Amino acid sequence: MKIILTILAIVFFVQVALSQDLIVTTKGDSINCKITKVKNENIYFTFKYKDEIRNTLLPLGKVSYRATNFFQKSELPQNKIPGNKNYQQWRFSIYSGYAYETAEIGSTVPADFKDYVRQLKSGFVWSTGLTYYFSEMLGFGAKYARFSTSNSLNNIYLENSLGERQYGRMSDKIAVNFIGPTFSTRFLNARKNSAFTLGLGMGYMGYKDDEVLINNYKMTGSTFGMSYDIGYEFNLSKNTNLGIQLSLLSGNLFKYKLDDGTTIQTIKLEKDEYESLSRIDLTIGLVFGK
Repeated sequence: MKIILTILAIVFFVQVALSQDLIVTTKGDSINCKITKVKNENIYFTFKYKDEIRNTLLPLGKVSYRATNFFQKSELPQNKIPGNKNYQQWRFSIYSGYAYETAEIGSTVPADFKDYVRQLKSGFVWSTGLTYYFSEMLGFGAKYARFSTSNSLNNIYLENSLGERQYGRMSDKIAVNFIGPTFSTRFLNARKNSAFTLGLGMGYMGYKDDEVLINNYKMTGSTFGMSYDIGYEFNLSKNTNLGIQLSLLSGNLFKYKLDDGTTIQTIKLEKDEYESLSRIDLTIGLVFGK
């Protein structure tokens, strides 16, 4: 029974949304229109005249009869009916592409390993976001982005103060996650089939490195991060856009936890040792709107 009532309610509201109002003037003219308001002895309405959408009013003294939802089918396009949004309010996106960390390689990194560290600065990134636009230009939402990179090197050795050496493997598997609320703005073209977009986000930035340096280690940390986005989208279909986006994410790691499998220690970094998590993302993806 509840299912039937729900279906009937949906049918009713859809019919109301697609229906149109009637105004009959004192001269006997019938107008298929959408009444927007009645105020100060006037009735305001929108109607179609020779393929042109017009907004006008009539004094109530010149109206002999009026009825809402009189016609089952509207002559007005849905995006021209007052109160209907002629732009996508909901926006869900998923992007992927290339990312590059902008920080310089530290002077403490041995020359033999600078190339190894340089290769860790670039990697794969993907992101997803959901935005609600409360006006054509402005919206709020949330964003999640994940950057990952890895590298490995065999036949390395560590030498202690006594000159004793340990041989083995070195590897890093790094992941940096960002999640937080976003503020967005967009600039639609006249046909509303393409747009420039700008986004600003702030939130949590987490760092994890599954590291091998002869022995296994796990390095984790977190900090406050910022995200800046600029993009361009164009329609593939009514509710699907193809987009390209350039993003800058910034954040610094002030401390981290190091787990060697036996003990976990928190290491605080000096100001000149802060670990930069800043990077540039260049991505392409799909945007689904409604």
